[in-house]
Amino acid sequence: MQPIPPDSNDAERQLDALFAAYREACPAPEPSPNFMPRLWEQIEARRSVSYTFGRLTRLFVSAAAAICILLGLLQAYLPSQPNFYTQTYFEVLDQEIPTENSQYVEAMWIEDGGGS
Repeated sequence: MQPIPPDSNDAERQLDALFAAYREACPAPEPSPNFMPRLWEQIEARRSVSYTFGRLTRLFVSAAAAICILLGLLQAYLPSQPNFYTQTYFEVLDQEIPTENSQYVEAMWIEDGGGS
């Protein structure tokens, strides 16, 4: 055991004075059936706008995370093959031009100087 310093009585007196000041500043609540409801009323009264803003922020962040997860799942499970631009411009033109008029188009192209 360590020896007790000679000024420990002074420290004990200061601690006792601190506890006495605390008891005076914060009286013990009276036990009653309305203790908890009144306590919660006081807590709710002290909540400020920043607390409400924090709750709304958490709500929006949670909603954004849920939407991101949903969109990620949709992207993973839906087919990603586009149904447009799967052919080149020349392939589309070749399909649109009927084969019976293809010689006529080629002749016009050559006459206009396309073949030289």
